[in-house]
Amino acid sequence: MRHILLTSLVILAGMVQGADYVKINVPTMATINKVYFMNDQLGWAATSAGEVLNTFDGGKTWKSMTPTTRNVRDIEVQGRQGYIVGDQGLLMKTTNGGASWQDLSLSIKYNLVGVGIVDDTTIIVCGTDQNSVSKTKGIVFDSRDGGKTWKKHEEQLGNGYTDICTYPPRKVYLLAARKAFHSISCGTRYFPGQYEGSRLGLGFDLMDDWGFMVGYKGLFARSITHGRKWEEVPVEVTKNLYAVELFDHYSGVAVGDDGLVMYFYDGGDRHVVETCGVDMDLHTVAVTGQKIFFGGEKGTLLYKERFPRIE
Repeated sequence: MRHILLTSLVILAGMVQGADYVKINVPTMATINKVYFMNDQLGWAATSAGEVLNTFDGGKTWKSMTPTTRNVRDIEVQGRQGYIVGDQGLLMKTTNGGASWQDLSLSIKYNLVGVGIVDDTTIIVCGTDQNSVSKTKGIVFDSRDGGKTWKKHEEQLGNGYTDICTYPPRKVYLLAARKAFHSISCGTRYFPGQYEGSRLGLGFDLMDDWGFMVGYKGLFARSITHGRKWEEVPVEVTKNLYAVELFDHYSGVAVGDDGLVMYFYDGGDRHVVETCGVDMDLHTVAVTGQKIFFGGEKGTLLYKERFPRIE
């Protein structure tokens, strides 16, 4: 197992330009690729420099460790079990709530972008095969024994996987280049979702019937059929949107280039666009019961108290 460098840090918050956005000063200039909260108090952030940040008090204070030097693209933790994935086959597991990480990495020819925990024993990761001619051939691996062994999903579903979303106990959703897939069997079989748009989807989130997808040049699409069919919804955004997270079935928040934040309501029919006050691309957003957290380039980490409202 790779040696882990552990340091503690206390976060000092200060106001930034942009309505009610609070900047969190973290000792990294790396891109924050993912912010993830298991509950209102317990959360993680993962960076392009291989760092994993952890908070136990709702984002007031954080600890940082560096379990790898590779780019960490995604993190998910449920209870004491958790996983990080990233470039060059990066795959690591924790069995003690993030206190330490075991290296389970796959071949360096795979760049892994997403991980989803379906249940205690079923974990699915997705990414691209860098050995393919286009370097965008999609690959999916799953474990059915709690991460002990991993098997490649043989069915070629699509190219350029960009996100994964799991909805226990059995639903798995995969986002690929101009395609979306869904499974109701813990990922043993996938069905294509109907999406006829020309723009690449970069992130999505689903809750029961409803789902929302964001992507290049202001792509914003929704599904009201468990991801079986997607329709684009016009929004006043032309910049790239990288991530979206729901408040409930009908509303949520998306983030993108140059500090752009878009709140949407009424199933996406209403939306508000604003800037967080920091001129950095935002790559991730996480919603808790009290706050919304935003992460992005050059160590950008912000939060805003819930709930935003349309005037």
